Amino acid sequence: MKVHGRLIVFLMVLRAVTTLCSGQTVEVNERGLWDLWCAGTTSVFQASELVVLCKQFKAATPKDPLVVVVSGLEAWNHLKRGNQGEAIKIFNSMLVEREPATALQRAADKMARGWLTRLEREQVVAALKRVYLQNIEFPTSLEVLKTLKSTALPPMTDRWGKPWDYRLESSIKGMASQRYVLESSMLSSHSDLKKELELPYADGMQMTPVRLVAGVKETVEFKTNDGQSAIRKLGSESSRVTLAYLGSHIMVLTDGNHWSVMAKPR
Repeated sequence: MKVHGRLIVFLMVLRAVTTLCSGQTVEVNERGLWDLWCAGTTSVFQASELVVLCKQFKAATPKDPLVVVVSGLEAWNHLKRGNQGEAIKIFNSMLVEREPATALQRAADKMARGWLTRLEREQVVAALKRVYLQNIEFPTSLEVLKTLKSTALPPMTDRWGKPWDYRLESSIKGMASQRYVLESSMLSSHSDLKKELELPYADGMQMTPVRLVAGVKETVEFKTNDGQSAIRKLGSESSRVTLAYLGSHIMVLTDGNHWSVMAKPR
């Protein structure tokens, strides 16, 4: 996702979204998102420049449903550069406050809860380190964290309201209290912030759209890198990949961490 200076000039004139019926209906700016995505995935990417473009898109078209895609891109780039405060604010803005929600809104909500859960897990990790320094072993339960003084109690649940999956684990006999597993039941082995941030953006969605499936509403056939066929219906998830948006000209996939914007097949 690198953006060259000349591309910035081009994208700074992103086509404004047309407002109809005195602001009651907003046209989706698919071309604006497509241009931003294509520029952002060039080999001359500068993360800070992409953040500027994301802010511009959102300011120009705040009611556009595709804003959540741009927000996810911006928040991830803030996280990647260590700017957690800005990332948290953006992810919180992506949460769905009430149902019913569109497939894209639900996907954005899941993405936001995932990253916020990983960020809050770091608070639990820090508290566990404090316990270890005091006792030279990790506790058998997270309940002991409630007894720590001079520190705020870390979140005892993930962003779905589920208690942490915490357990001691060691391959060495008699050393079980020296290692632990701390996961969100919703994220499982994908709970670690550092590990997930190290993954290349959208690398888990290397799929080529082939065609719209005839006779099946809002369903697309893809071809995976190993030549296999993969069918995705709007809003459905398989192998962690969800078809979150199917528009007139583009579609948006997500693996829960990242977005991937593709041209819609005919």
